Amino acid sequence: MKTSHIFWGLLFISLGSLVLINNFTTIFMDWGTIWKLWPLVIVLLGLSILIKHKYGKSIMAGLAAIILALAIFASFKSATNFISNDFEVVFGDESDYEFVTTEYSEKYDSTLNYAVLNFGAGAGSFNISDTTSQLFFANTEGRKNSFELRRYDADSSSFIDFDMEGASFRIGDKGYKNRVEMSLNPNPVWDLNIDVGASSMDFDLTQVKTRDIDVDMGAASLNIKLGNLSQHTNLIIEAGASDIDILVPAESGCRITTDGALSSKRFKEFDKISSGLYETENFKDSANKIFIEIDSGVSSISVERY
Repeated sequence: MKTSHIFWGLLFISLGSLVLINNFTTIFMDWGTIWKLWPLVIVLLGLSILIKHKYGKSIMAGLAAIILALAIFASFKSATNFISNDFEVVFGDESDYEFVTTEYSEKYDSTLNYAVLNFGAGAGSFNISDTTSQLFFANTEGRKNSFELRRYDADSSSFIDFDMEGASFRIGDKGYKNRVEMSLNPNPVWDLNIDVGASSMDFDLTQVKTRDIDVDMGAASLNIKLGNLSQHTNLIIEAGASDIDILVPAESGCRITTDGALSSKRFKEFDKISSGLYETENFKDSANKIFIEIDSGVSSISVERY
């Protein structure tokens, strides 16, 4: 067997096994220790090139693959859980940073039928958990003036851009976390475009009429609960190494399309139609339908009905 086949095979097997084990129990990784060991991958690959013995090459390549898998998994765990662990990132003079709680809002106009939220940010904790009498309301906790809110209306639609400005933030024992709590008005039909980095997201959309939801994220944790207020809801997720948990209402028909070959999947009460295609038993007969499309790297994906 070729050395390259052994390397890639053991890399994928190790990554898949770690993700699978992590689904049933918590794996604790000392990221600092793993990071110090990653140069061993280069050393071992170099030795596999120098060694002429076939079995020696295979052993070196296999060890390199296992260590690299541990490093990738530790990075994933660190990125998805770092919101819960205080640390500090400060660029420039610390005195230039002021950490405050800030409110943002846009007034609701009863003539609006549709609304679009474009939300962009780096790392942080981002939640949608309630409705508001305003069109849009957000409470942020973090660096002063770190977000910018813009709005423009066209006909019966409103477009809201809510973006994080710059990449400087602080998380630490004495600082604030980059936390955003958002609320949406329940009357318009909403389109959501979410573009974030390493983050923790918890979106409860059960009280909101949604049409298109597009989530583009890095190594992140996403919990999203969809409602049954729209006849047609599209949820598209593009992710790196992430933990994705989706709840869909039992009365809605749901179809899942995914090509995450290296991901762990748990689709409870879904029938497998073909490779990468799953449906609930009531999909064809339901008046309201939810379409979920997931394109991810090495991730843990769960979709359940409630």
